[in-house]
Amino acid sequence: MFSWAFFINLIAQGETLIYQGFTLVDWWTWWIYSKHREIFKFVFIWYNKRVMFHDFQYAYFVADLGFFVIWLILYLLRRDLRKEMLIMSLLVMPFGFTQYFYFRDYWQPDYAFGMMFGLAGVEDLIWCFLVGGIAIVIYEEIFGIKYSKRHLQNHSYWMFGFSFVAVIMLFIGSMILGFNSMYVSIAIMLLFGVVILIFRHDLLKYAFFSGLLMGGLMFFFYLLFFNNVFSGIIHNWWLLKNVSGILILGVPIEEPMWGFAWGFVAGPAYEFINGLRLKKV
Repeated sequence: MFSWAFFINLIAQGETLIYQGFTLVDWWTWWIYSKHREIFKFVFIWYNKRVMFHDFQYAYFVADLGFFVIWLILYLLRRDLRKEMLIMSLLVMPFGFTQYFYFRDYWQPDYAFGMMFGLAGVEDLIWCFLVGGIAIVIYEEIFGIKYSKRHLQNHSYWMFGFSFVAVIMLFIGSMILGFNSMYVSIAIMLLFGVVILIFRHDLLKYAFFSGLLMGGLMFFFYLLFFNNVFSGIIHNWWLLKNVSGILILGVPIEEPMWGFAWGFVAGPAYEFINGLRLKKV
């Protein structure tokens, strides 16, 4: 048996508890602690940090750091795709300002550094930067794919066209027609993904598996991170009454759906825009 209450008091008072009125379990706890002091101190620090994480102010920024680790691993592993990752990350980064639409009907996160122009937080821009780079290389890394030399027609102007039309459609769908912004954005990305595949049938497998990988990544990240480190944040930030309310192991189903849609369009976007083909390493 082990007395956690005694252990916490022991650490909190700097190991200066007066040995009076201790039960047999307390003495047993003290003996175990004295033999494994450093391990129990680590557990206590971890426990305190979990308590601190009930303050969600830095949750979004910490989540960005988690995605940054994934982005950095892919960046270091694929030296041949570093340029592409940086370009795509920078191009997607401004989409962080579209968070303005999601505030109304999907979620209302806390920002550690405040909001810019009343539209989005620094964390939104960082997050878009990271998922932009991850989406275009995750399939290549997992399946060992490289680009072959450009020999197809490129569509560099499509990126700007897609971006402009997507924002207009998001505005009309959510602000004028009144549909939930999350569902509107998912539909837009799937639609643009289909448009890409109409021109490039060879990218179908790439789009599909990029979508699965991004959807899976977001699901497991939310499952392990938000549900464990920041317990209760889903019900605190997400406006679940405005969407399906379906939770898969505590994760709103809309999150992996959005991840799939994003991977579906962003995965093959770089190849489509630059007229590249993929080849197995």
